[in-house]
Amino acid sequence: MNSPFGYFLVAFIVFILIAAFRQQSGRGMAGLRYPFAFLVVAFFGLWLFSFIRGEPWQFSATAASMWLVVLMCLLVVIGLGGVVASVLSALGPLRLPATYEWPAGYVRGVITTTDGKHIVPLWPSGRVQIYDSQWHFIRGWNVDAWGGYFDVQSSSEGVIEVLTYRGDRHYSFTEEGKLISSKRLSEPLPLLSNTGRSVVVPTRLLLWVFSSPILSGATAVIGFAGLEALNKIGH
Repeated sequence: MNSPFGYFLVAFIVFILIAAFRQQSGRGMAGLRYPFAFLVVAFFGLWLFSFIRGEPWQFSATAASMWLVVLMCLLVVIGLGGVVASVLSALGPLRLPATYEWPAGYVRGVITTTDGKHIVPLWPSGRVQIYDSQWHFIRGWNVDAWGGYFDVQSSSEGVIEVLTYRGDRHYSFTEEGKLISSKRLSEPLPLLSNTGRSVVVPTRLLLWVFSSPILSGATAVIGFAGLEALNKIGH
């Protein structure tokens, strides 16, 4: 492996692993500066190691094509994985624990309670997530919205009301995510009502692709398009 594409792929894999570990362990970092710096160091470190061993930097069209195929396949897997995960979460089979945050990204319908907490409805994944006033994740849970739009409201007693467009259900939850009651709406919920506001929830750059099936699908399309282009070039 003495092509720049090989060096970059290995360094990028290390970068992903470190970023994921830092995120999972909760260790603080300023954005992605720490793992990104490691990406640069690993890239040139691998090249220097190869140079010392007497293996010159080589550019091979065949090697470049191979690594591009690997990259496009990775985009396809990530994109399709994001779409499937959102569908499974919205329909019920996939339910993350309350302590796990689903990547939010750009969200509509966000409300803020009287004590400063932010209630975030994630329509694509069928989840409600609560953040403190500084946008630190507190907890989240799934709601039975059948993959459709739902509205969130908050009462003065701290009860979170969830109104679903599909199924016409009215759920009441505590801020801990415990279901208090479930009943049918007296009238259908208007589609995309104007309650709440649009917010960009602080989300790790690498996780934005999972915040929306549209972004996930676009990633997969780019991967498929790249594979098709490489296939035509190869012929």
